[in-house]
Amino acid sequence: MLSILYKWEQQRQRMGLPTGIGWTQRLMPRPLLIRIIVSFRAVAGGLTSIGRYCVRVRIHYFINKRSTLPCAISAKVVKQVSPPPTCIFTPALGKVLDMAKIALINIDMHGHVNPTLGLVAELRRAGHDVHFFSSEEFRESVLPTGVTFHAYPSVIGKAIAATAQIQAVADTSGTAAPKELAPLKRGLDEFSATFDSLYRELEHLKPDLMIVDFVSLAGRIIADNLKVPQIKFYTTYASNEHYDLMAASFAKREPMTLDALNAAQQIIDTKCTAWGLKSLSLAKSLNTIADHNLVFLPRALQPHGDTFDERFHFVGPCFLPVSPHEASELIPQGDGPVLVVSLGSLFHEWPEFYQSVIAAFRDTDWRVVMSIGRQLKASDLGPIPRNVAIYPHIPQVALLQHAALFISHGGMNSTMEALSYEVPLVVIPQIEEQMITADNVVKMGLGMKLDRPKLTTPALAEAVATVYESKEIAAKVTAMSEAIHAAGGPRAVLKLVELMIARPSVTKGDTSQLDEQDVER
Repeated sequence: MLSILYKWEQQRQRMGLPTGIGWTQRLMPRPLLIRIIVSFRAVAGGLTSIGRYCVRVRIHYFINKRSTLPCAISAKVVKQVSPPPTCIFTPALGKVLDMAKIALINIDMHGHVNPTLGLVAELRRAGHDVHFFSSEEFRESVLPTGVTFHAYPSVIGKAIAATAQIQAVADTSGTAAPKELAPLKRGLDEFSATFDSLYRELEHLKPDLMIVDFVSLAGRIIADNLKVPQIKFYTTYASNEHYDLMAASFAKREPMTLDALNAAQQIIDTKCTAWGLKSLSLAKSLNTIADHNLVFLPRALQPHGDTFDERFHFVGPCFLPVSPHEASELIPQGDGPVLVVSLGSLFHEWPEFYQSVIAAFRDTDWRVVMSIGRQLKASDLGPIPRNVAIYPHIPQVALLQHAALFISHGGMNSTMEALSYEVPLVVIPQIEEQMITADNVVKMGLGMKLDRPKLTTPALAEAVATVYESKEIAAKVTAMSEAIHAAGGPRAVLKLVELMIARPSVTKGDTSQLDEQDVER
């Protein structure tokens, strides 16, 4: 825009017409003024951030009988005026768009919230009005992204956490888990607990777009009834007609019988009828692919990845970047390699494992940083050597930037974080979904797998030594890290969102306008 104005002024000089600010001045029409503002922001390299500042621009006109032409521009950064600008410039598309009101519906689990924080931060930086829905305990994690947080009573994470140890023992031993742990029941409990408050808030909010966790049945039904375009996101493996995550992960749990489906459908129908809304066929929903699906891993890690069509966008992890300096003081002193050990946020009640780690690496060159949760204390594990540091919780992303190896439970979030920073893995899966990841890690040469029931101190030490010394594993981990970064991350999601805003047919499921140059898949 500045270059256009400059050319106009050059042309006026050649024509012998007046230039400079001594001309007759006149306010521009508001839409054009907004375009000038956002264009100036783009040319000036992003001097400002919507939501915190805006650029105040004065446009000078020269008026004659035939035309009104802008000739000069002056600007300064000022504090935001209220209301904020309703248009934003999108450098990726080269267009001015209306600012979108976006609602992201999450659940109450770290493994679902953390992978979306970088995504919402990117949307907010781009100028969109972003609203994040999760349980109250995640407010402090979400607020630094600059989005608006809405607490609602998501309960599925708490239910899973309360029974995580029971499930881990059942899944790793090959026995059937108790009936109350069936995924269908947990999903219905979440639906019943969240639907009322979520519908009230979203009906009042009137979002332009909803980004919905694949677990949130309530979010999908509400989006359909409010006729809001939606994007479904997966924090784990996606499913299609060739690969079914539910079947692969929960084969040993309660089978989804016709009676169970009918009972579940009755619960959904009753709730929707109470609000005067159109219900959703659960059986059909379980076998229907959404028009737009975000998957927070690269296609290379997705089982049967080549069978997923253009409706699936494999964007890789979208966690918030963290400085490695945040973890420097947590690492034991020395020059040896750093070993990070964590079983995630749910599977800490296993003191024998932590004692095996201490025994395997006591007085070695390894500098061990281990998270044991809040149920145990370091004193419960016996004498702690100098090269082992134990904490209830660790800044995992920051530590992995120092790590030479990661002993993990194989949660998708942890796996993506490690591979992003080229850290090979020793995976000790706790539940069936993590067993899929562990098998994937072995198959792709990214590390090793150890079975929980067979874990011994010598086996742990040998696995770490084997993975650490393998040049082949190191090369494959580096290649996977490159694939993860090439997937696009939050910027790829931003581009998809803005394409849906800019091209109405895209929101209606017409993906013919999307290609590899539009959105990384």
